[in-house]
Order: sequence, then C-alpha cells, then structure tokens
Amino acid sequence: MRILALDDEEDALEVLVSAITACQPDADVKGFNSPTEALEYAEQNQMDIAFLDVRMPGITGLDVAKKLKKINPKINIIFSTGFSEFASDAFSIHASGYLMKPITTKDVRKELDNLRNPVEKPKKRVYIRTFGNFELFVDGETIHFSRKPAKELLAYLVDRKGSAVTRRELCDVLLQDAAFTRKSQDYLTKIVKELQKALEEVKAADIVNLDRSEYSVIPDNFDCDAYDYLKGMPDAFNNFYGEYMSQYPWAEKSIQQFYK
Repeated sequence: MRILALDDEEDALEVLVSAITACQPDADVKGFNSPTEALEYAEQNQMDIAFLDVRMPGITGLDVAKKLKKINPKINIIFSTGFSEFASDAFSIHASGYLMKPITTKDVRKELDNLRNPVEKPKKRVYIRTFGNFELFVDGETIHFSRKPAKELLAYLVDRKGSAVTRRELCDVLLQDAAFTRKSQDYLTKIVKELQKALEEVKAADIVNLDRSEYSVIPDNFDCDAYDYLKGMPDAFNNFYGEYMSQYPWAEKSIQQFYK
C-alpha cells in the first residue's frame, strides 16, 4: 500500500504521517510539505491513498486532489483540515474521507478501514497456510515434500516469524534431542538440504535463510495467514477456527497469540 501525505505545516505533517504509520506499519508512506513535489512524486509512483491538507498557500488541497485524480482515477483522497466548510467541495470530487484537525490515529484508522476504492494487496507467489494443517503453496499449487521433517522444519521457522533459530534449538524441538548429539546434527543437516532442494525446485528458495549456524524465514517474500491475522487483516480473522499447525505438537504453545 502506497500512501501520500501532504500538509504545508511541518508539525501537522509529522502528526499525520505518524498516525498513518501507526495504522499501516507495512505501508510505504511519503510525506510532503510542497504540493508541487507531491504531484511530481505521484506522477512517477502510483499512489493508492492521499491524505491532503485543504488550505495551503498557492494551491489548495482540492486542486491537488483533482490533479491526482487525473494521474490515477482510483486513488483514495482523504482531506484533513481545521475548517469544516470545505466538506461539500471535498465530496464533490468523490473524496474517500474527510478528517478534522487535530488528527488522531483513531480517525485515520477509521478512514483507512472504509476506503472508497479498496486497495488490493498484491499477492506473492508463495502462500503459507498455518490455520488447520500447515501447507506451502507456490503459484496456487500445493508443494509436497519427499521428507516430512523438511516440511516441519519450514513450519517451525514460519512459527518463529523471521527470528533466527539455532541448530541446537532445532535438534531439541524437532528431533527431541536436547543433548545435541552428532547423530542428530548430521540428520538435521540432511533435513536442511532437503528443504533447500524442495524450495529450489519451485523457485522459492528466497523465503528462507539457511545459514550454517542459524536459520530463519524471510517474511517479506511470502504471504501467510497467521502473519495477516496478527496484522489485523479481516480476511485472516475469518479463516481462523482455533487450529494452528495442527499436525505439530510444539505449535500448541503458539496458539494463544491468536486469542489476545
């Protein structure tokens, strides 16, 4: 999601950008004090949403909105102002919303949850399902692993959400070998190689970091129902029925995070 914020007052712009970022931490938010610079940026980068101050010297937010609409007819315009008399003019150009200053995070969240033109999240090639049984999908197809431990290894890394996991931890959790013996380490090496091979075959090796001493997933390179749920995405809420990676006993410790 790409969001443009425009206000000629530096302090007001800082408050606005901060509120937007708090509501959409994954969004690409660009703040501007200059209408000209904002429009130049929008011409080179398609924006999904624009928060515009109405009253600015030289050119008004209404004028900027009209120009943005010509660049991208589907852009969501949300005006911010301390003057309510501009509301009728704002909605005459089919604005998505209208905020009265001082801007609050609560007000921004309400507008983002009720956009005139909903912003579709670009889908990635790789989708990981954790609700119910754990499954990996690439280009819509279910990926089958020749060795179940390789799949479980990926599941555990997904559960850790990008945090680095040591070989000792993996041997303890997946192989139930707290002693960290040579035999378990050699077996873990085979599992890691099998996971790497399976992902390379479907050109999805970029979703993991399989370093020799620490392992992790790279969340930015795939979509995941659990991650979407924790970000507060409505569709993810509808897919959770109280089960999380049901085939793995160790996953029971993580399920409480979805009830907070």
